[in-house]
This record gives sequence, structure tokens and C-alpha cells, in this order.
Amino acid sequence: MRYLVTGAAGFLGFALARRLADDAAAEVVCVDNFVRGENDSDYRELCAKPNVRRIDVDLTEQHDVRTLPDVDVVYHLAALNGTQNFYERPFEVVRCCTLPTLFLVERYANPTLKRFVYAGTSEAYASTVTQFNWPVPTDETVPVAFSDVTNARWSYGASKMHGEIAVIQGCGSNGAPWSVIRFHNAFGPRMGDKHVVPDFLIRARTGRYELFGYEDSRAFIYVDDAVRGTIAIGETPACAGEIVNLGGEREIDMLTLGRTIMQVCNLQGEIVCHPSPAGSVKRRAPDLTKLRRLTGFQEEWSLEAGLAETAKYYLR
Repeated sequence: MRYLVTGAAGFLGFALARRLADDAAAEVVCVDNFVRGENDSDYRELCAKPNVRRIDVDLTEQHDVRTLPDVDVVYHLAALNGTQNFYERPFEVVRCCTLPTLFLVERYANPTLKRFVYAGTSEAYASTVTQFNWPVPTDETVPVAFSDVTNARWSYGASKMHGEIAVIQGCGSNGAPWSVIRFHNAFGPRMGDKHVVPDFLIRARTGRYELFGYEDSRAFIYVDDAVRGTIAIGETPACAGEIVNLGGEREIDMLTLGRTIMQVCNLQGEIVCHPSPAGSVKRRAPDLTKLRRLTGFQEEWSLEAGLAETAKYYLR
């Protein structure tokens, strides 16, 4: 099998590519342009494996996408993510989330492809939960909504929903099987600094313990479990043509999360609490019934164990 992993120098893309490359019989094509990914020693070590091919191209350039090699499975995880980016670089978020998806679908959507797996996001239906009191945990049938399109926060959620439609219609029109994974708050080492867990840990290095949106709640999944779930969805025939939630079962509020991080890291101090940014959803947790029914997936990492591993990376 030959796999294409976009965003391979990033967070989930790197972890996925590394897991796929553990199979010596597989060939893994790693693609990134380092807008957000890291060309660090870990990535160079991955790309030095004999069954890994590294391609440094900009997926927002159609010509570059057309030069990519033929593959059996596409895992499209490249995006400009991170809550701070939504507010500080909204147009770049839109550009980097929409153009690569369109160009990759044009390049690979054909009947010879075994699967096009697209990384969606729970951000796509955050407004539905907030505005219409939709049930939480939330399943895949939830209508999508954006409460205020002038709010820069929706640069990401709306772009990823556009990507879902592009993949579903583009692959469907060309006979290519597809799967959309709606990720819910995956976390772990190497995830950058624009998310709540690393943001808290980086501040903790200087003795500052601060949380934004301390009353909001989320369900987190550790990166190793997220990768196992991603591969399970990509390889399970019943997941072709399906949108599937992937996340953790345990919903936790941010203040409890902060206290849990301090407990597993043996940190002492008072947490300073700040309100949420405008547009932030108060609750978000996935209904995992469909994931389990189709793949049998179960989490292996507890929140505490995942936070401990993540802290080793960010506190070192």
C-alpha cells in the first residue's frame, strides 16, 4: 500500500505517518510546506526511513499538487489550525484549508483510489449546539451552523465544512470512496502552542497558571488513540461514504482540566481564570456510537496518562 499523508510535519499528520511507516511493507509519502509543521529532528528521522518519501510542496499551489505521485490512500490532514490562528490570521486559515482540499480531490478522486480520508472538525457544528441547544454528546447527524460569519473564529470551522462538501461531492462524482473524520480535541506532544493544553503548559514553565474559557467543557483524545481511530476508519470498508466522529468519551470543563494538569505534573499555584473568546462553544463532546459500531474502536489512554506524556514534551 502507498499512503499520502498531508500535513505530515504537523501534529496528527506526523503521528499518523510514523504509525503507518511502522509497516515496512507500506510506502508513506509525507507532504508538508512547514507553514505550521516543524522540520525538526523527529520529522527528519521519520523521513529517513527507507519506506518513507518526503515531498516539500505548497498544497495551495495547484501545479505542485499535480506533481504528487499516485497512491492508494490519501489521508488529508493539512490545515492551518489553532484557536489563536482563527482570530489572528483568518484569511490564511481559509486559504490553507480550502485550496489544498480542492486540488487534492481533483488530483486523486478516481475509481482506482482505495480511500480519500478527510480530517474534518467538530468546530463545524459548534454554533448548532450553542444556538439551538442541540444534544451533547453530539452525533454525526447534527445540522451545521455558523452563528456569525463576521466573527473570525469561523474561518476554520466554515472552511473545514467546505472541505467536507468538496470531498464528498468530488469523490462521489468520480467514483472514489471517501471518509470524513470529525476530530474532537486531539492532544499530545508536538501539537504546537495554539491549543489549550500546550498553552497552559507553556505558561506553567514560567509559573503562570492561566485558563481562557474556564467554564467551557470538551472531550479530549490522546494522539495515539486518535491515530488508531484514524487508521481504523480509513481501513474499515463500512466507513467508506461515512462521516464519523472521533474523540474521547470523557467530557471535562477547562478548570478541571487545568487542575488535572497541575496534579499530574506536581505543580503548585492558583489558576487565573479568563472568559472565553467571542464565539467559543460552551460544550463539545462526541457521540461515539457510530465509530464503535463500524470499527469497534475503544480508547486505550486515560486523560491523565495522556496529559502526563504531553507535559514531558512541553515542560522539558
